[in-house]
Amino acid sequence: MRLEVEPPSQRKVKLGSLMLGQKVKKQVVLVNRSLLDISFTLMLNTNTPLDLRDLSFSPAGKQSLKASVGSCNVEIQFSPHQHIPPFSAELQAEVAGLLLPLLTIQGCCQVVEVQLDQDHLAFGAVVQRCQAKKRIHMMNTGDIGAKFQWKTEAFPPELSISPAKGYICPGMEVPFSVTFAPVEVNNDIRHENLCCWVEGSSTPVRFTVAGSCIVASTSKEVLHFVCLVRGSHTHTLPVANPTNQQCSVRPVIEGQQWSAAPMLILRPHQSKTYQITYRPLSMTADGKKHQGSVFFSFPDGTGLLYSLQGTAEPPKAEHSIVHELPAKTHHTEVLPVHNWHAKQQRFRVLIETLKPDKPDATVSLKGQKDIVVPALATRDYPLSFFTYKEGQYNTKVTFHDEVSGEYLFYLVTFKATPPGVLSTMELVTTVRQTASATVQVENPLTTVTCLTTECKCPDISAPAQHTVPGQSKGSVSFEYLPLRVGESTARLTLHSSDLGSFHYDLLLRALPPPPEKTVHFSTCLGSSQAVLVKFINYSRFKPEYSCKADCPDFTVDKVRPQVGSESGVEVCFEPHQLGQVTGQLTLSSGIGGEYIFPLHGISLPPKAQGPFSIRAGRSVTIPFKNVFLHTSDFSFQVDNPCFTVKDIDTVPSKKTQNIVVSFQSPAAGFPGPWFGNLTVSSQRSEAHRKPCSWIFYLKGYRPESS
Repeated sequence: MRLEVEPPSQRKVKLGSLMLGQKVKKQVVLVNRSLLDISFTLMLNTNTPLDLRDLSFSPAGKQSLKASVGSCNVEIQFSPHQHIPPFSAELQAEVAGLLLPLLTIQGCCQVVEVQLDQDHLAFGAVVQRCQAKKRIHMMNTGDIGAKFQWKTEAFPPELSISPAKGYICPGMEVPFSVTFAPVEVNNDIRHENLCCWVEGSSTPVRFTVAGSCIVASTSKEVLHFVCLVRGSHTHTLPVANPTNQQCSVRPVIEGQQWSAAPMLILRPHQSKTYQITYRPLSMTADGKKHQGSVFFSFPDGTGLLYSLQGTAEPPKAEHSIVHELPAKTHHTEVLPVHNWHAKQQRFRVLIETLKPDKPDATVSLKGQKDIVVPALATRDYPLSFFTYKEGQYNTKVTFHDEVSGEYLFYLVTFKATPPGVLSTMELVTTVRQTASATVQVENPLTTVTCLTTECKCPDISAPAQHTVPGQSKGSVSFEYLPLRVGESTARLTLHSSDLGSFHYDLLLRALPPPPEKTVHFSTCLGSSQAVLVKFINYSRFKPEYSCKADCPDFTVDKVRPQVGSESGVEVCFEPHQLGQVTGQLTLSSGIGGEYIFPLHGISLPPKAQGPFSIRAGRSVTIPFKNVFLHTSDFSFQVDNPCFTVKDIDTVPSKKTQNIVVSFQSPAAGFPGPWFGNLTVSSQRSEAHRKPCSWIFYLKGYRPESS
C-alpha cells in the first residue's frame, strides 16, 4: 500500500513564525501508487496540544483514491489566536486500522508580553516646588522585542517619566525614573491610567501615581545683600543632603538680581556650602529692597527655602580719569558707555564743570546730548576739551537713562599746563627784503582783550599791542626783514591776561641779496676819482661797517651810518694801468649785514698837465706819483734845452716824487716866453711791458717878459 506526497520534498511543511492575527495556508498532493483502490481518513498527531482553530486541514472525513492514478489535494491552515511555542505535528492516514505517516508540519506563534513590576507608585508627602523620584521596571516575557512610548502628552505637568520611549528586547528589563514635582499644596494627589503604548501588544501598559504636596519649611535666617548698583555681593549658604543617596540638587532662585551655580552634587548626608551672588541692575530707593528666595529640593521630597533681601546703592564713578595736556590744545577723551540691559538704551548726557565754580568762557567742554547703546554692548562717547589758559578743570559726565532712572558717570580731570607751540611758520626772503605773515587769534570772551607781542629776533617786527573785539577773530601781522644771509629760528609770543600766551615757532631763511647797482669810474692814469657810494642802514642800531675793496685800484674808508637813514662811503679810483678795471666793494657789519657793490673803472691815457711857469734862473717842482704797484724807474726828458731836469729816477710804488725842472733863458735875442714839454716815461720791465708817458707843459720867462 503506497499513499505518498507528491513531490516528496513536501513531506516537511514549515508554517513559519506568525504573529497573532496572521494566517498561512499550505497545499500538498496525495497520490495512490498502489495497485488497489484505497479508502483512508486523515488525522493530526501533535507533540503539544493544539486548538483546531489554530491548526486545521481539509478535506476531513473518509477519502477514496483509485489504484495507481488516484490523487487529492490537502490544504493545511495555520491561524494562531494565542501564543504557541514552536511545535511539530504529523499528518497521518488511517487505512484499515493502520496509521500511515504522510508529512511533518512545523510552526509557532510569537507574541509580545510586556508588563510592569508594579502598577501603583506611592510618593507620599512631597514639599511644594520640590520633587521626588521613584523607579519602576518594564519586563518583556514574550518571544520578540518591541518599541514602546509613554503617552506623556496625557501626563499632568507635575509628573514626568524617563525614558519616554525606547525598545525592549525579549527577556529584558527597562528601568524608568518617575519624577513627582507638585506645585500646589494638596493632601491627596492621584493620577490613574498612565499609559504606555507597546508595539505588537493589543493592550497598553498602565500604572497609577499617588502622593501629596505640603508647604516647605522656611529658614528663619534672611540673607541680606548690600552693594553698589551693577556691583556684586556674594553670600555662602550651608546645604546638607538628608538622604542616603547621592543627589544632584538644582536650586530654584527667584529674583532676577541673584545668580548661582545651576547644580549642587551631594553625597549621602554630605554638607556643602553654596555661593549665591547679588548683582542688581537697578537701584533701590525710599527704603525698598529687592526680594528673592533660593529653594533646595532633595530626592526624598524635603526642601530648604532661604529668603533673600538686597539693597542696591547709587553707583560710584566708572573711572576717575586725569589727563594732562598743554593749554590751547584740542583733546578728545573717549568714555566707554556700557549697556547692562538686554535691550537698547538711550542715555541723556549731562556735562558738569565742578571746578572752577564759575563759568569760564575760555574753557570749552562739548559732547553729544544723547547716545544710544545696543543691548549688552559698549559704545564710545567722545568728549571734546579745550582751554586757553593753564589750570585744573574737574568735570563730571553723567549718562542717564530717563526711562529707568539708572545712570553711570565719569569723573574727568584736565590739567592744562603752559601752552606749547601752536604752529610753525616758515618765512623766506632775500636779505633786506621784507616777508610778511599773519596769525589769527580768536577771542571767545564778550569783552575786548589786548594782546602784547614779544619776539627776541631783531629781524622780526610786530606791533607792540593789538586788540581783539569780543567773540571775534583778530589778525596780527608781522614782518621779517633779515640783514644777514642764513637760516635761523625764532619764537613769536602773543600774550593776553585773559587768554594766556600764544606761541608760534618761526623758521627763518634769508637768501643772498642780488648785487647792488654797479658804481662806475672813469679817470686818467695817474689821476684818481672819488665817488660817494650810498646805501641804507636797516639795522636798529648804529653799527660800524668794515669796508673792503678786492682791487687795489679802489680804496675806501670805514663808515658809521645812521639808523634807518641813507648813508654814503667814498670810494677812490686810482688806476695803475690803462684799460678797464673791475672790482667789488664789500661793506660788512656783524649787526647790519653785508652790502656788495660791483665797481667798474675805466683808466684813460694820461692828459698833459700845465703849463708850469718857471722864471729864468730858477726852478719849479712838479709832483709826480708812481701809480704802479711796484717801484719803478722813470726817465725825464725835456724837448727845449732851456729847461733842464734829471735824466732818470726811481720812484717807490704809490709814492709821490718831486721833479725839479730848471730854466735858463738865452743870453740875448728873443724876449720870451719860451715853451717846452717835460716827458716822464716809465721804463719797460716785467710789470710794465708797455711803457707809459706823462707830459707836462713848461713855460719859461724873464721877469720883464712875463
